[in-house]
Amino acid sequence: MIYGIISDTHNHDWSAFSKQLPNGVNSRLRIILDETWRAAKAVKDAGGKALIHTGDLFHVRGKVSPSVLNPTLETYKRITTELGLKVYIIAGNHDLQGKESDDLGNAASSLGEVGCKVINDITLIDDFLFVPWISSVEKLKDELQVHAKVELEDPQEVELFIHAPVDEVLPHIPSHGLTAEFLSELGFKGVFSGHYHNHRDLGDGVYSVGALTHQTWGDIGSKAGFLIVDDDGVTHHPSNAPEFLDLTECEPEDFPDLCANNYVRMKVKDASISEIEELRETLFELGAEGVQIVPIKTSSVVERDPDAAEAPELGSLEKGVEDWVDASEFKHKTAAKKAALEILAEVESV
Repeated sequence: MIYGIISDTHNHDWSAFSKQLPNGVNSRLRIILDETWRAAKAVKDAGGKALIHTGDLFHVRGKVSPSVLNPTLETYKRITTELGLKVYIIAGNHDLQGKESDDLGNAASSLGEVGCKVINDITLIDDFLFVPWISSVEKLKDELQVHAKVELEDPQEVELFIHAPVDEVLPHIPSHGLTAEFLSELGFKGVFSGHYHNHRDLGDGVYSVGALTHQTWGDIGSKAGFLIVDDDGVTHHPSNAPEFLDLTECEPEDFPDLCANNYVRMKVKDASISEIEELRETLFELGAEGVQIVPIKTSSVVERDPDAAEAPELGSLEKGVEDWVDASEFKHKTAAKKAALEILAEVESV
């Protein structure tokens, strides 16, 4: 069967680089929904019968505003009625009010009203095994082993869909013990995981789906888009939405291509206000959808005691946040860093 996969859409009233459209919808939410429709239409045009969302349909945990929910419902209703696709949506951690998946606490459960099948428990439908967010990696691994070795007659005929932190999808994220090798050895026909915002073919039939679109500066360098699976294999279709790009180390002659229809950031040293504004205007003229200039002061460096503790790198607020989390008593420091950097990125972008 031909089908498509999207993930980590994070439908939200995004504030950075957004505006309210005449119909009241957030412009960046509209981009995400348009990409959702484009993916669904591509699946239909390829002869597909289903669209699978591997988690994090919504962004804000425990709270979805009507201005986000209603356009989302409208888009998915069009997918199920106009295109006639079956839509399966796995609960992701951002969709949930609590730590674990259940129907009552999953904001995506409302999509059942427009014909979608929302997955809040481990569910086998035909040859698809859907596993929603499980907060403990060890518990997830135990559940997967039970289903692969006990519950299923032949896992080689079944494709697995999960929302989980697979190691090595993002190089800057520490491992959690869920490896592509472990997932491959379970013996499923294919494994597709949401959660990390980067598409990767991890080999042996294991894939990180990747987010449908870029959402914050934390997505710089990641591959966004959707997948179509058919008898010939798995094809990644890049997103048409704006990307988040850092121009700091790029050559000026590359700026026109990089700026066009994207959100761009550039760090500049010892620049005056007029120079910053001139640069901002230039980047907009080159077609950028949004611009963030980060000024860095280096001219007032004073001599310091060589035996003193190393000071934080000037201008590296992100590093300062990460160091603060490392020094804290947070139990889940990786998750805390990710959340803190997302907040910082959005605040910096306003």
